[in-house]
Amino acid sequence: MTTPLPPVRIVLVEPEHPGNIGSAARALWTMGLSELVVVNPQCDPRAQEAYWLAHAAREVLDSLVVVPTLADALADTVFSVGTTRRRRRVAYPIFLPNEAVAQIRQRAPTQPAAIVFGRESSGLTNPELALCSVQSSIPCAREEHSLNLAQAVLVYCTELYAASERGTETGFDWRLVEHRELETLYQHLERLLRLLDARPATTLENYIARFRRVFNRMALETRDVRLLLKLIHRVETELQSARTRPEV
Repeated sequence: MTTPLPPVRIVLVEPEHPGNIGSAARALWTMGLSELVVVNPQCDPRAQEAYWLAHAAREVLDSLVVVPTLADALADTVFSVGTTRRRRRVAYPIFLPNEAVAQIRQRAPTQPAAIVFGRESSGLTNPELALCSVQSSIPCAREEHSLNLAQAVLVYCTELYAASERGTETGFDWRLVEHRELETLYQHLERLLRLLDARPATTLENYIARFRRVFNRMALETRDVRLLLKLIHRVETELQSARTRPEV
């Protein structure tokens, strides 16, 4: 039985060619998706070339949203997939497209999710990938090459549509935490670590990245994050009180 497509947005970070934006829009429209977000485009996302290659998907280009940062694009999402073709220093698990789509359907069947694609010339940066819940890569026979941006978008859109055709079992309705709330948790965690005068082996940024790796494997709800924030706040209060308490 066919099930509805989850509310997934396709996010293009700093695309450099309007033709790729138009072709990506066509991939979305053909596979039943409509939400295209463009982060700080390096070209005119509604140039004539984009409309030529979008073909019948003009409405996707007409309604695309342009935002200044990836954080803005992910703010209200509860789960996101960052696409990459390179292995990074922090050993995040790298999922195949069908595995990444399965996680979207499991962890965000009714709440906003995103699949994020990087620049044609250089992909996503490490900090941008760190903002995403999981990472995914398309396997290629030639390791030194990768697919064109619009081709990569089509692969994931096809997987999303194919998964809806296969259907899925319904389960508990998780109210997952939004990206902006999770970022607040990381900000408070970093502040606490500074207060504790934590001295990680590398940098504090890399230390926080390891916490991201842990939490991104979990289906955290808003109430879970609020509980963690209360705990962090309590520890902060106790530390500050101990530092101001007069010595006997």
